[in-house]
Amino acid sequence: MFHSKLLLVDGGIKIKTLTTLLVAIFILALISGPGAAAEIIVQPGSSIQQAVNNSGSGDIITVKPGTYTENVIVTKDDLTIRSESGNPDNTIIKAKNSGANVLLLQGENIKISGFKAVGATRSGYAGICLSSCSNCIIENNKLLNNCYGIYVLRSKVDKLSKNTATNNLQYGIALGTATDNILSGNTAFSNGRGIHFGNSDGNILSGNTIRDNDVYGFSMCPRCDTNQIYNNYFNDTVTITNGIGNVLNTKKTAGTNIVGGPYIGGNFWGKPDGTGFSNTAIDKNSDGISDSAYKNIAGSIYSDNLPLVIYKPESKKPVAAFSASPTSGAAPLNVTFTDKSTGTPTKWKWSFGDGTSSTLQNPMHKYSKAGNYTVALTVSNAAGSNTLKKTGYIKVVTTPTKPVANFEGSPVSGKAPLTVAFTDKSTGSPTKWKWSFGDGTSSTLQNPTHKYSKVGNYTVALTATNAAGSNIKMRSNYITVTVTSQTPTADFWGSPRSGKAPLKVTFTETSKGSPTSWKWNFGDGKSSTEKSPKHTYSAAGTYTVKLTATNAAGSNTKTKSAYIKVT
Repeated sequence: MFHSKLLLVDGGIKIKTLTTLLVAIFILALISGPGAAAEIIVQPGSSIQQAVNNSGSGDIITVKPGTYTENVIVTKDDLTIRSESGNPDNTIIKAKNSGANVLLLQGENIKISGFKAVGATRSGYAGICLSSCSNCIIENNKLLNNCYGIYVLRSKVDKLSKNTATNNLQYGIALGTATDNILSGNTAFSNGRGIHFGNSDGNILSGNTIRDNDVYGFSMCPRCDTNQIYNNYFNDTVTITNGIGNVLNTKKTAGTNIVGGPYIGGNFWGKPDGTGFSNTAIDKNSDGISDSAYKNIAGSIYSDNLPLVIYKPESKKPVAAFSASPTSGAAPLNVTFTDKSTGTPTKWKWSFGDGTSSTLQNPMHKYSKAGNYTVALTVSNAAGSNTLKKTGYIKVVTTPTKPVANFEGSPVSGKAPLTVAFTDKSTGSPTKWKWSFGDGTSSTLQNPTHKYSKVGNYTVALTATNAAGSNIKMRSNYITVTVTSQTPTADFWGSPRSGKAPLKVTFTETSKGSPTSWKWNFGDGKSSTEKSPKHTYSAAGTYTVKLTATNAAGSNTKTKSAYIKVT
């Protein structure tokens, strides 16, 4: 069970601080009981190795983005070391000693995720080395500028996935006396050698991309048995010598393969210059698998019976479809046409119905004269063509006349605050509206609602506009707002009314008589004009609170002495 305990590893911890940290870990262990897990946070400038030394079984070490110059040895079981960001490019472990592994794992159930490991350049050393490990997970890491990217030595049942190994001197990924491991989704390129199996049995290599390496892409020595090699992209020399029970493809199964085809089968056997077997193989039924087996592995008894090729689906005749916006309006009318055809057309031919045409996929066309226009679209590809015609699809009318503005409001009189709904009654099809409410505010809605807060007589004006021009309607002293009949009665309550500083109090206004403005005095020199404010008392004391509520008829004040008590 994982508990949310955070142990913070700070840079440059001195003996006293370290002792305190160890005591804290011991106390937490006593509280949490056996099996409790902690999360240890490693900050830039700190030591990942120190975090490992302070960890226990089941702990998670989360490393903040930064560059950590050290060589890390992990000998504890059931430990996760991960970058906080999950981005290897901003969480880097750089070998302090180039003659040692950047990360050396010697245990069970260890997970390493999200790091860039660099600088283990001396012969035989790796960015990540698994030595006598089992059930470990190495995922989403970037290994570069090492002798080996990842080295799996005398280890079993480990999973290496989604790692990138590049620019490593000897090997991107190497297995030595390693059994029953799974390598999936990894990329090895621009290394001395891509991936190598040496004296290793029962491993699975699937879904990996191996390309552009110097000596070879993938090799397997003759002492390797019962390994499964399928659904990989090989764009280098491949050397697979004889072993016992190795296989180079799996049963043909529906699913997207490494080069985008619809079936999982064998591997893609390519060459950087495009002359490889899979680059040129024949696939008559377009299923993404070669019609013939790949047998050209020098010195090997093994063949790939389902080698992959680049998937080229059969072309299908397209089906024309389109839309337009707008489909009606006054001349001149600009219309945007949008192709919505299916079947991947490669050519388009539009007929706009006014004697003009276009070969663009999504053209815009201007209709200059009134009329109803039939639009046709013909789409085509290598398999054929298809035409869709829409009769009378575009309707163009003559240019409109200038509108005549008119409007109504309801109600036109009442006590403050007065909410009035305005209704546009203009003729001539206006397309824009501009209201002036007489109190310094305005609106561009067609039918707005407006609240008058103060007593007075207000002149309202509406400007209606279309393509032909504008017209204004003004109604003088149209809205009459009278005084509110009742002076408000101020009242309020606050919660909580007592507590320790800092004390955050929510005040709720409960005044009667429809006040339109409020003035609070919180007793500590602070005030507010909100209706129901929140206020924080920072110092201890007893505070008198006042509220003044106001409307057009007048004001009223409510005072509550010694209302808030802060300890």
